[in-house]
Amino acid sequence: MKYILSTTLLFSLILISCDMETVIDLDIPPHDPVLVLNGILDTDTNAQLVVSHSVGAFSNTNPSFINNANVMLYKNNQFIDSLYPDTNVIDVEYLNEYIVSYLPMYYYKSDYIPEKDANYRIEVSHSDYNPISAETSIPDDVTLYNIDIDTTSSEEKIGFTFSFDDDANEQNYYRLKLFSSCIKSWYDASGNLIEGERFRGDAWFFSNDPSFPAGVPFEGYTFEGSNVVFTDALFNGQQKTITLDVESELKYADCDTVIIRFSTFSNDTYSYYNSLGEHSDKGELGLFGGEVIPVYSNVENGLGVLISTNSQKIYLKPFSD
Repeated sequence: MKYILSTTLLFSLILISCDMETVIDLDIPPHDPVLVLNGILDTDTNAQLVVSHSVGAFSNTNPSFINNANVMLYKNNQFIDSLYPDTNVIDVEYLNEYIVSYLPMYYYKSDYIPEKDANYRIEVSHSDYNPISAETSIPDDVTLYNIDIDTTSSEEKIGFTFSFDDDANEQNYYRLKLFSSCIKSWYDASGNLIEGERFRGDAWFFSNDPSFPAGVPFEGYTFEGSNVVFTDALFNGQQKTITLDVESELKYADCDTVIIRFSTFSNDTYSYYNSLGEHSDKGELGLFGGEVIPVYSNVENGLGVLISTNSQKIYLKPFSD
């Protein structure tokens, strides 16, 4: 009797589901195209950015870049330079219905290298669009000190510790990477130099620093990754000491280049990175849909983002004052 009831109930649910199927027609409003500006101003490279056409969310049109806009750069409200499209076109690869296609991209460039402790504004105009603009500020340098390297406590990891002083007068945002170039080499019995394992790139590190984004503890650490973005919310105006354990199959002595890449940036840059991470984590559509997470934009009358970074490189190898 129970079996008959269950079968009947399931069949009824199927019938109800079929009867409840409804097609909804949506009136999608037309897309008003605007200029799109995307760029990063960095203290270790010349100014460059891209300008493109906007595309509607439900459009099948591919995005395309613009090579005839007027782009001007201002520092502290003073005109600095015009940016012009590079004649070297870069083909950007993308998937179009599982088919690899390419879009020609034009970088607008200037020989000017952005400076620390300054405010920058980009203005873009084009005959087919309303003009757009975006502003960003680059913080001053931060001095790292008490740098310590531990190569003896663990055979699998290299310990790094350093300190810096946080400015109490403003909210600060930081990004940390660790770059290394290493090669394991030795001399054989005949005196020939043998080169073995190689590594070059951003190193993977672990930490329990409370200022870092915390995940599920794994092997005794709450954070692991090749870079980290964090704020001074827990140490505003104080001395901050950071301790990292760097994963490496090669010894510190095998490395000829080790660089701490320590970057500072303003609120707009942090807002962009934070929203981009939220979009990647929660915005993907799954079986039951996804959460709509807008990516931060600071472009007036348009779309995109202009962010900036004060990139500092502290050379541990080769050592430099």
